[in-house]
Amino acid sequence: MSLIGTLAEIKIADVLRLFSSGKKSGVLTVTDGAHQGVVRFQKGNIVHALAGRLHGEEALVDLFGWKSGQLTFVPEERSVTPNIVKDVDALILEGLRVGEILHRQRELVPSERAVFQLAAGPQDETTQHSIGRKEWTIIRMLDGVMDVGELIEGSELSKDDVYRILCALIEAGLAARVETRMSFRVQAQGLLGKGAAELDERVDNEWRKINRFASGVLRVEVRSAFGKTTPLGVTFRSGVGRDVHLPRNVMSDFSLKEGDEVSIRPIA
Repeated sequence: MSLIGTLAEIKIADVLRLFSSGKKSGVLTVTDGAHQGVVRFQKGNIVHALAGRLHGEEALVDLFGWKSGQLTFVPEERSVTPNIVKDVDALILEGLRVGEILHRQRELVPSERAVFQLAAGPQDETTQHSIGRKEWTIIRMLDGVMDVGELIEGSELSKDDVYRILCALIEAGLAARVETRMSFRVQAQGLLGKGAAELDERVDNEWRKINRFASGVLRVEVRSAFGKTTPLGVTFRSGVGRDVHLPRNVMSDFSLKEGDEVSIRPIA
């Protein structure tokens, strides 16, 4: 393994050009704390890339937005199944054009499961922002319940538009991410269960921090690991911890057993 340097000292584009012109084969790794990107070369061609959940060209372009990280290279002739087909020059041009923008978007809006609500607003009272029809469409939907995927579907805007608008609103102090969906271990209610999900009162306290649920949560959506969902009423009490007590008929419908994991979010 050879240490090349850091992204503070050398640009990723220069590293890619260097290995391409030198017809290198091996693995370039970019490490920034817990984050890691891996780029594989075969005789100077970039054939494979991974960066977190990203892969292929998307992963490589994302690296152009990294501000820090240590670069190392390990020579290696092992073949891998390619997930990149573009030539190096085209990849570098794409990375320089949109890499920083797309990386910033992924930091602010990490997935379509992320949820946002209206924020307090800009700290600078003199700041003004222009709001168009598309922006207003998204602002009206920021209720602390809809996730990004639902914003895309409900607004009928493109994914690119929704991500762009959300990032602009976040950076302007007009939108803030909230953590609504939580994971719990399933426990069966007793035979005299009330037909509602039972959660710890501390969960209620967390959800009350969301604007939409400041007065409390009455209903939740339960989602199994296989994506099946159902709405349920909810009650809160102390001592439940990270468990959720579900009606036995719901467990049967979902083919759940005690100890299985489900995710739950407030909906009303």
